[in-house]
Amino acid sequence: MTILRKESDMLSTLNRLIDGIPVTEYASTEAGTARGVFFLVHGHTGNRSHLAELATRVAEAGWLAVTVDAYLHGERRGEPYFSGDGRAHAMAMPEVLLHTCADLKHLTDTFYAAFAPHFFYGGTSMGGHIAFQMPKYVKTEAIMPLIGSPDMYRHYAVTKYPLVGLKGIEALKPALDQLEIGPDYTPYMDVRIVIEIGADDPVVDYHFVVDFHDALVRAGHEDIMITLYPVGHVVTDEMQEAAIIALCD
Repeated sequence: MTILRKESDMLSTLNRLIDGIPVTEYASTEAGTARGVFFLVHGHTGNRSHLAELATRVAEAGWLAVTVDAYLHGERRGEPYFSGDGRAHAMAMPEVLLHTCADLKHLTDTFYAAFAPHFFYGGTSMGGHIAFQMPKYVKTEAIMPLIGSPDMYRHYAVTKYPLVGLKGIEALKPALDQLEIGPDYTPYMDVRIVIEIGADDPVVDYHFVVDFHDALVRAGHEDIMITLYPVGHVVTDEMQEAAIIALCD
């Protein structure tokens, strides 16, 4: 269902509701054939409007950028994101990740399959977690986590532990098992991976990303790049521009 369309001199945006999944498409009116479809997912407790600047840059670089409201977020916001506290949010996030990954696979395999043969996945913070997961779900040309963790077990054992505690981690084990990446990295070996993250980030530990990078390199991956910035939990203009340039090479 089409909800709203806006056009500027160089950019066209289109809001859709596809099988209950709210998305916004960004397309350059000057670009020719799109490089492919580039899905983008926002951070925890956010919504797809927070990705407007990044999506515009992606569209201007030649992709059809598609921002997506994660499960229980944005236009489909639901509990515990209305009344829950930080612990409730942390306990809910693994299911949000799994459900949103399944949503992206559905969008890729059905509605957007006719748009282009090439698919890309990126996101910020929680959206970065999701980008790391997507090669397990679909065939993708590249992933672009701008902040994100490929190791949700350690993310919860270290960063989220003060919120959820040992009992929380034990309760989340089935979901965390599904989110585990490795030791078989086969789905990632032909995927270009561009990672940008802050070295001073108190929310997402960059060490987990470095370990993921090193494991893939040992496995023979030749197209993975990680850049550390002297910032905290923030995606800067420099990070956005550098990631897009790296994917355009």
